[in-house]
Amino acid sequence: MQTLDSSSQNYSSLVWLRFSKNKTALFSLVLIVLLVLAAVFAPFLSPNDPLKRYGENIYDAPANLYWFDEDGSFHLRPFVYGKTSELDPVTFLPVITEDRSQRIHLTFFSKGWEYELFGISASRHLVGLEDGSPLFLIGSDNLGRDLLSRCLDGSRITLLFSFCVVSVVVIVGTLVGMLSGYLGGTFDLIAQRIAELALAFPAVPLYLALIAVLPATANSTMVFVMLVVILSCLQWAFIARQVRGQVMSLRGLDYIRSAKSVGAKDMRIVMRHILPNITSNVVVLATMMFPTVVLTESFFSFLSVGIKAPMISWGSLLNAAGQYQTIGSYPWLLAPVGFILIAVLGFNALGDGLRDAVDPYSS
Repeated sequence: MQTLDSSSQNYSSLVWLRFSKNKTALFSLVLIVLLVLAAVFAPFLSPNDPLKRYGENIYDAPANLYWFDEDGSFHLRPFVYGKTSELDPVTFLPVITEDRSQRIHLTFFSKGWEYELFGISASRHLVGLEDGSPLFLIGSDNLGRDLLSRCLDGSRITLLFSFCVVSVVVIVGTLVGMLSGYLGGTFDLIAQRIAELALAFPAVPLYLALIAVLPATANSTMVFVMLVVILSCLQWAFIARQVRGQVMSLRGLDYIRSAKSVGAKDMRIVMRHILPNITSNVVVLATMMFPTVVLTESFFSFLSVGIKAPMISWGSLLNAAGQYQTIGSYPWLLAPVGFILIAVLGFNALGDGLRDAVDPYSS
């Protein structure tokens, strides 16, 4: 069988061929896809209502799943032992202990709290307990809310927020960068001075100042939109500078001059000849910007100046673990860090793989 060499393959085939050889990038792509699917199907994957409080399960430790009972008998379905609660006379907090005389098996596709998914009402969940009691796979917080369910629900807000910011930044930065690099002159001078101002301006003071302007009665949706606008205003200049440099190197090529000589309009040249040649690099820049946005949102939400309740994000969940004594006693409150690490490392590795793959002719 005759194999095709690189000269007989189109650009997209060469990019995919090189990207598929990068095992780290492929693994990160799978992680990102699973993370996005977990966010989309968060209500189905959540064993409990993320907003419901279980007063008897405050700071409940992660559930211990067993396959063998005390007699050594194997069970096809994992189970947990029942729990008893006693009040600590010193801290006045409930102390949870296992009741070995009571075994509760896990059930799959069990009925639980109702939710809507794609406009369809449902009450089935991936996993639950056969007696309908709450299942805390990674523990509960200070109000007895299921931490896993809240992390899954928070992934929706954090990933949606990151997607909105990156989308606005890429659209505005690419448009300004293309026009600035292609037109030059006065437009380029003004656009680049504004971009330099945006890059030089300290982001944190501006962010805190703009947040302080928001009224205390602002709802969570308004705060969400304002955060998207603020971060977009601080990040677009980086994309614009990168795109401008690429366009300036392209506008002097022969095929661009040929298009001008036959009377092609500037907008057609930009959209039909320049934009397709910078799209791959813009995709790489967007992918590598995701970790920055995720970390920024998590940082400000951790400081209680980000996403506002009742919305849940990974950063706001970490706010409950802000004290050292709390972390020492209840380390499972740091579970959102795992989701943040998966997102940040996954997007970073994916961006590195795409950056190498978009130049398939390099060694």
